[in-house]
Parts: sequence; structure tokens; C-alpha cells
Amino acid sequence: MEHPSTHQELHHEIFGSVLDRTEMTPYLLLPAKDYQTALKQAAKMMGNRGFDIIGDDELQDSEKQRALHYIEGAYGYFFNWMFPFVSQQFDGLLALNSAGANAYAQCRQSIAQITSVLHDAEFHRLVHEDPRHLFLLASSAKYPTVFHGHQSKNRVIPPAWQQMACALLKMSHLIKSIEEDCQDINDYAQLGFFLAAQGQNLDALYQYDWEHPIHLPESESAQLAFVKISTFFHKLKQFISCDADKDCLVFNSGDGVEVDIADIKARIKSPESMFTKLGKDVEGEAYDIRDILAITFILKEKEDTLKLFHALQKRGVILQEYTASHAITQTLFDDPESMIEPVRRLMISLAQSACQLETPSPADLLANARTFYEALSLNTARNQHSSLGHRKFQCKITFPLAIHRAIETHKIMIPGTPPYAQRKHIPKKTQQHTLVVELRISDEQSWRNSEQKGESHHNAYKFRQMVSVMNRVFKPVFHLPEASMAQLREDQTTLFS
Repeated sequence: MEHPSTHQELHHEIFGSVLDRTEMTPYLLLPAKDYQTALKQAAKMMGNRGFDIIGDDELQDSEKQRALHYIEGAYGYFFNWMFPFVSQQFDGLLALNSAGANAYAQCRQSIAQITSVLHDAEFHRLVHEDPRHLFLLASSAKYPTVFHGHQSKNRVIPPAWQQMACALLKMSHLIKSIEEDCQDINDYAQLGFFLAAQGQNLDALYQYDWEHPIHLPESESAQLAFVKISTFFHKLKQFISCDADKDCLVFNSGDGVEVDIADIKARIKSPESMFTKLGKDVEGEAYDIRDILAITFILKEKEDTLKLFHALQKRGVILQEYTASHAITQTLFDDPESMIEPVRRLMISLAQSACQLETPSPADLLANARTFYEALSLNTARNQHSSLGHRKFQCKITFPLAIHRAIETHKIMIPGTPPYAQRKHIPKKTQQHTLVVELRISDEQSWRNSEQKGESHHNAYKFRQMVSVMNRVFKPVFHLPEASMAQLREDQTTLFS
């Protein structure tokens, strides 16, 4: 039997993204005339991807288990996260009976086909028998003899199996990328897994008792992330109190200025959301995930926005050298005139801080409002991903902090534990770290109208992200065309009205 021609082998594994491939055509499988040869070549392929092989072609059992862990992660992402959510959203869209119904119905049918193959007992057994099989299955269109001799049979791989193996391989690659691309991001992923296992809602981290944690993560990776977030909230909560008379939270700037806050929402991006973000971007890298921790101050009145922003600066939560100026965006105010009252409140609070009773003139108010509006709105067009359809003030900061290790044990000192409380008396080694925080300010009405309604609703945005990932990972089985996106956004406006 002649092997496939090699005249197209020069560039196919270099250009483009692996997530857009519909089959694997590895050069190393060219000599694979049967299963045993193919299996050894697949071991080399895994060795090229960071797995530890013995000799030239032997994959250790421990490495097989590590690879199977990624495969199980892909299955978990599909069936515990992606498919239930996306299917529910498609059902809601189909109920609208809009012009997009045929496209939605076709996608819903594709999901049923995908789940049928992934749940197929024989396919599942073959994938989990040896992780190298995933490479062989994904490459079986070009190399149809890779399973000849497996269990004394010349097994022929169905096209549907080849396609799903390719999808599993791509999803496993995304999960593995979190570890490979950026250890810092992987720390937060491990913390996310830990908190979720403890039943903690990752979207309600401000309410978590960081000062007296009931459980602590065992892995050092999760501990590092835990310390960073705990330190940030410890600093922030020093300046926030609950006012029972006002029925709200109050931020104290330390010089007599207070800001009323209706609610504070804080979330850490879940590991599944990280996988989705990586899969959505054409050339996504884990270190490009800049919104791991997001905190939103929902004010009683949006006219206090500048007051709170300045108060956060006075308390050292926001510092110029740790603020990404290109990410400062505001969409709360539509024109300079609408910023006159926020500017007036800021100017009065600054005068109070200086023990002065000056009243700003209308001319000064308008001049400062124009300056603020131009400066804060400069980046809105550049950051449409985070600003379009939203009503908020937003900036990204890197919060500096220290992480201590006891010299004797080399263990991390975790806030809320006795060693941390006694750190002054314990010999230690300290390293400087930073925590990237996306900080947002909005008000009750603006938040409700822009974040809880229409195409800007979190679930609407999440759905569009997942569809983008599915278009790539399950290509060509699943496809919602780009031409359908305008109708989708229109339908989501109705669905989340």
C-alpha cells in the first residue's frame, strides 16, 4: 500500500492555528504502516509537546495519566459547562421563532450529533485506553492504517470519530495551555477549581471570608493565588463599612469624604471561562487574560463616580504607576454636560479634605467636566469589547503585594492563619508580586440596564463567546455563520429584555 504524498508537508504544521484544523496530518506518522508503529510515533509526538518519554518512544504510565487528566477536563468542559448552557440558550432563541430559527435548529442538531459520538461507548473506551489514541484517531483520515493490528483487527475509523477526536485534542490543548503559557494564570485556575469544590460561588468573592477561611488549598499554585486575592480584599475592606441607617456600604477616604455604595460584586474568572477566552481568540495566549479578578462598585448615585475613583487613589488602591492608562474607559456619561455634577461633587469633596469651603463657579465646572470627559472617553473606541453596550467606568490596575515564606519550612504564609499573624516574629523570605484587577464603577440603574438586559447581558455575551469556540473546536460539524450574528444579537435583545 502506498503512503500519502509528502508534497504538502512543508508548511502545514507551522502556519495558522491548530484550533482551526479539521484533521491532524503529522509528519511523524508517515512511516506508520500499522498500530504498533503508529503508537510509538504518537509517543514521540507527545514528547514534542512536553510529555516525558523514556528512550525514544516509551510513554510513562504517570504521563499517560496526566494526558488522560486533560482529556477528562475536555469532557468535563463540554458536558458540565458548554453543552448545557449553549443548548439552553438555543432553546430560548428557537422559542422566538425569528428569522434565525433555521440556523439555531441546525446548531441544536449538531450538538446532538456531537454528544452522541462523544458518549459512544466504543469511542470513549478507545480514547481512554491510551491517550496516544487521540492523536491516531485525529490523524486517521490521512493515515487510515494507524489502527491496523489493534487488538488483532484492522480497525477502520469512522469519519465522525476522527472529527470528534480532533475536537477533543484541540480542547485538551486549550486546557493544557493554561499551564504552559503562564504559570500565574494557572495559579488562579487552580484556585478556581478549589473554591468551586468548596461550594463557593466564583461570582461572589467579596462576600467570602478571606480573613477566616474555613478551608485552605493544598496546592502551592492555588495558595499563591489565594494570598494575592486575600491581600487585596484585606486592604480594600479596611476602608469600607456598613451603614445600617443608610442601608448601604460606605467607602471612607480617610479625610472626611464618604461615598455610598449599594453593592460590591467581585468575581474570579473560572477555569472554564479561561478556556473559552483562549478558544475564542484566534491567537489566544493565557498571559493575555487580563481580567482574572474583576470588582464592581455599584453606587447609589452615578454622580459619585469621580468621588469614589479619587477616594480609591487616596487610599492607595489605585496608583498611577500601577494603572494601565490605555484601559481607562468610561461609558456612564454621554457628554461633558452630564459630567458637571460628578465634577462638582469631586471639587467640593477635595475642598472639604483641605478644610476649605470654596464653591466652584459654573465656568470652572464646565471646563473641568470637558477635560474629564475627553480624558476618560479617549479609549472607549479602542476598547469596544468592554465598553460597547455597557454603562460603567473601568480601569485595569496591577495591585502590588508581598508574599512571605517561612525560611525553615519554605511554606507560604497565608492570611488568616497563625503563621501569617505571627510573621513579624518568624524568619521569612519575601517576594514581590502583583495582582491584576479589572476595577469597575457603575450605579444601580445603569448596571441593571446595561449588564442585565439585551445583548450586553452576561449570558448573552457568554453565549456568543461559546459559539465562537464551538465554531473552531467542532469545525466542520458545528457552524453558526458570521452572517447570523446580527440576527443573533437582535434576538438576544428580545430574549433578555
